[in-house]
Amino acid sequence: MATKKATTKRTRGAKKTTRKTAPKRSRAKATGQAAARDPRLPAVGTVLTREFKGKTVEVKVTEAGFEYEDQTFKSISAVARRITGYMVSGPVFFRLDKPSEAD
Repeated sequence: MATKKATTKRTRGAKKTTRKTAPKRSRAKATGQAAARDPRLPAVGTVLTREFKGKTVEVKVTEAGFEYEDQTFKSISAVARRITGYMVSGPVFFRLDKPSEAD
């Protein structure tokens, strides 16, 4: 019985092997500066309130992210996903994309 020799064959569209490089970092981290906060998000200390399935949901905006049920989330969309159980845009769920009635 003949044994096949293991060979590497280059096929069309295959990636070339390149040397490994360091993972890319954002400029803010590379220069040691804090990343700028997204201006579309509410100010730190704001409490977002929303009625969902007959339950009032409150989320506090903190420096570290968003606090909901004594748990901190990095993004408002992660909080919305936790509340609803499915993928949903956080700004849309909390209606942050529309001007408030006071404006």
